[in-house]
Amino acid sequence: MLDISRKYAYYNGMKEEEIRNNFSKNLYALRKSKNLSQAQLAEDLNYTYKAVSKWENKDTIPDIVTLSAIASYFDITVDDLISPQDAVKKSTKKRIRRRIVLSSIGTCFFLTAVIYLVLLVTNTPKSYIAIPFAFLTSGIVYVIFAALWFKKYHVFLATSIIVWSAAIIIMLFMSFAYWWLVLIIAFITDLAFYPFFRIFFNKEKAAIESGK
Repeated sequence: MLDISRKYAYYNGMKEEEIRNNFSKNLYALRKSKNLSQAQLAEDLNYTYKAVSKWENKDTIPDIVTLSAIASYFDITVDDLISPQDAVKKSTKKRIRRRIVLSSIGTCFFLTAVIYLVLLVTNTPKSYIAIPFAFLTSGIVYVIFAALWFKKYHVFLATSIIVWSAAIIIMLFMSFAYWWLVLIIAFITDLAFYPFFRIFFNKEKAAIESGK
């Protein structure tokens, strides 16, 4: 227990007692925000009621594996869980952001579906090409929000969606005799982004661990 507390004290510039107090306060607030009893939370985390009670009473602090599980349960990070800042607000903010992203992507698919139906009704040639545009526009929306709010691997995933949906659109417009060339170019392009985002991911991780 002490080793874990010292580790976080080193990264966050806090004393062990501060970490214990912050964790206790945040755990209680997060549990109340979900209207859970200590027994319900303990059951969800596969722990005993007494363990949760000790955590909230500042008697003990769980190991890093359990801290990570608790953070994931409330959709926050371990740093949020032991931070003096309001963890409930952070959890709520993340849920709101996720809903904004999902609703924006849903809007892209809805508008694309409407366009597709219009093209279908008007007997427009190759109206099916509208379908991959849903993934292309969604990828663009995703990469914007990911760059603003999420970790870098989300940006890489969004970029991959853009690359492959664009490749499909190009394939549908051109002769199928060259489909293999489009796939090779898309693969190389997607692969080229990986080292770039890997560098930024490592920088992001190093900044978090150094407490910057």
